Amino acid sequence: MVSYFRANGLDIFYELDGEGDPILLLHGFGRTGRSDWKHQIPVFGERFQLIVPDLRGHGRTDHPETITGPGFFQLAASDVVTLVSSLDLGPVHICGLSMGSSLASWFYFAAPELVKSLILVSAAARINRDIAPGLFELWESMRDPDSIDSGWASGLARLHGEERWRVLLRNYSAAVIARLEEDEEIAYRRANEITCPTLIVHGGRDSISPPLLSEELHAGIPDSELVMLDCDHWVPGLLPQELNETVLDFLNRRFPRDGSA
Repeated sequence: MVSYFRANGLDIFYELDGEGDPILLLHGFGRTGRSDWKHQIPVFGERFQLIVPDLRGHGRTDHPETITGPGFFQLAASDVVTLVSSLDLGPVHICGLSMGSSLASWFYFAAPELVKSLILVSAAARINRDIAPGLFELWESMRDPDSIDSGWASGLARLHGEERWRVLLRNYSAAVIARLEEDEEIAYRRANEITCPTLIVHGGRDSISPPLLSEELHAGIPDSELVMLDCDHWVPGLLPQELNETVLDFLNRRFPRDGSA
């Protein structure tokens, strides 16, 4: 089923498929729910009910003309909290990639009663220019959309529309650079307050978010597991089978169907 819901003044697109325990899949920046999770949706959907939104400013969701840095992650997390609440599906497993992993953390601190587990893929919980120069270089390059790689530009146009992808890059890059350190650090600062079972997956050759960041999260979150895979940042697309097996192993062990965990 595909549909829209209203949150914080925007019409937000989502897909709802499958049966079983619900999993909320949160995509990364510049992507969409289906483009980031296309290799996971058919596999996870065999056991779980999938909630797959396009986050604010992305895909078929409304694109605000301007984005402000202060409160960006809180607003985006509020959108999906509203979705889960309106569907009355909580508590849910939340699986987030990159920016989506940050939103998963914000979701948890906003509504922990709606979260059964967290799965944080390619997370960046503590960001500054010294720790993750590659991430800052990426965001800064987005200030001039015409300067980015032509292949990436065509992919963004396909996902978000020829007119809207430039707005997405300009507004989001300026906003997130301005407040990235404060917004991203919530999971790092409050890691010991995350009490739900948490799986952390990171590419050991991640050129955007250094693996050190996930190692720090693992050290801070009491009930967490860390799995390093041999790839770069976009784990769901680079090693889909390995990621699927890792996530399903975690969920099957921690939340068996017979309830014996």
